[in-house]
Amino acid sequence: MASEVKTNKISPATGTDVTLGDASDTFTIPASATLDVNGTIDVTGATTTGFPSSGFSKWTPVTATDSTFDLQSGTTKVILEVQAAGGTAGTNSGGGDNAGAGGAGAYAKKLLTGMTGATDKLNITIGAVAAAAASGTVTSVAQAGTASFTTVTCTGGAGGAAGAVSASGGAGGAAPTTGDLNIAGQDGTPSAAYGYTVGPGANSMFGFGGRRVEGTNGVGKAASGYGAGGGQGRGASNAGGVGTAGLVIVWEYK
Repeated sequence: MASEVKTNKISPATGTDVTLGDASDTFTIPASATLDVNGTIDVTGATTTGFPSSGFSKWTPVTATDSTFDLQSGTTKVILEVQAAGGTAGTNSGGGDNAGAGGAGAYAKKLLTGMTGATDKLNITIGAVAAAAASGTVTSVAQAGTASFTTVTCTGGAGGAAGAVSASGGAGGAAPTTGDLNIAGQDGTPSAAYGYTVGPGANSMFGFGGRRVEGTNGVGKAASGYGAGGGQGRGASNAGGVGTAGLVIVWEYK
């Protein structure tokens, strides 16, 4: 027969411990009722269910395309940082710095909520480095598995123009539209139409544009890091420096 005890306080008769019920008993807090704990709940050695677990869990830099990137079990939120590849500088056709430097890839940052790490996956495409005077390629993150979100896409930086004096630097990747934070890539430096100053490739969020030592003929220097543009070469027929590949950083929270 059901019974009810009404009291304002339960205290131990001796010592400091109170035991509620026996093994296998269940105590129920009704819907809309509140258990207000101002001290500490010690669940050491116990099985707990239904308690929320939150906070930063793991970060992963992804540098190679992965069509089924696995999230950790328990992941509920993800922050994506998406960096497209940088462009390569053009090849010189004459003396001086007669080609443009490479542009940087675009960048986006996006928060994904409502994730379930047990079944959600990401389809990650990493933008590749480019040939001479060519653009870096797109870096993107799309849904795979049960995840549902708009693909985050960033465009690569353009290659610098090859050929004559006054060649233009490569344009930075256009500002994305699919992130919460969207940043266009920096433009590469144009050729030395205004003197023989060696121009750098464009910097990115995760890398630095390539350079060449002024006054020395040779190929342009490659960019460093991720998503930056290659630097101009100097002297006849010297190639421009290559841009760097894209990058995705996956931040997981439980």
